Amino acid sequence: MIRTALKPTWLLLLALLVVILVSFYQLGMWQLGVSSNEASREHAQAQAARPTEPLGQVMAPQQAFPQDGAGLSVRARGTYVAELQFLVPDRLLQGREGYWVVTPLRTSGDVPAGLLPVVRGFVTDPASADAPAATPVTLVGTLAPAESPVSGDLPEGQRGAIDTADLVNDWTDPVYNGFVFLVEEAPSLTAGVVERVPPPVFGESGIVWRNFGYGIQWFVFAAFACYMYYRFLKDATERDRSAAAPTRQGEPV
Repeated sequence: MIRTALKPTWLLLLALLVVILVSFYQLGMWQLGVSSNEASREHAQAQAARPTEPLGQVMAPQQAFPQDGAGLSVRARGTYVAELQFLVPDRLLQGREGYWVVTPLRTSGDVPAGLLPVVRGFVTDPASADAPAATPVTLVGTLAPAESPVSGDLPEGQRGAIDTADLVNDWTDPVYNGFVFLVEEAPSLTAGVVERVPPPVFGESGIVWRNFGYGIQWFVFAAFACYMYYRFLKDATERDRSAAAPTRQGEPV
């Protein structure tokens, strides 16, 4: 079979097969990417369509995080506690590595008083993280569950994650079992080089089955092309052997 495959005609067919396989693979991966991206857009649209709810109607300090709370838009009133602000290192924003600036909001109004961690923004230099004034503020943010603990030695004023179980040990006020990504605040107390962090899209990314099926279909085409090449090559090899057999046996052609 190798001798037949090395003939010029079959080498050209092999080159054509490689081109076909590369093309089908790229088309398949493109369809899988479209499937994932479309599903992400659908999740993002569904999350954005959820109405903004008062924080007091969603959760209270020292209560379990609501089952459907991740990604919910909430409104809260209170005052930032600048002396408890901390930075979370090793975070990315548009390809840049830096720090989340997390400041607790001491809630007030129609909700029980407690400390709600707020991701006010992102900085690349820890020294540039501003401290907000102790002015009453109303904010809208996207709710997120507490993060898993991250161990390691960090400089003072930094924490490896927004781990509310750890914050409870250090803060004297009751703590909300979750945090928010700041979207809006009035009056605006976050300025300077602190950049807003776009809230992530929560929930399973999922797939769009139509495009997923198209992607699998291209992979099947690629496998079929390999099979047909092998089948034709095998048949050609058997024909060559049959044609050469009488000569090897000394029989007249």
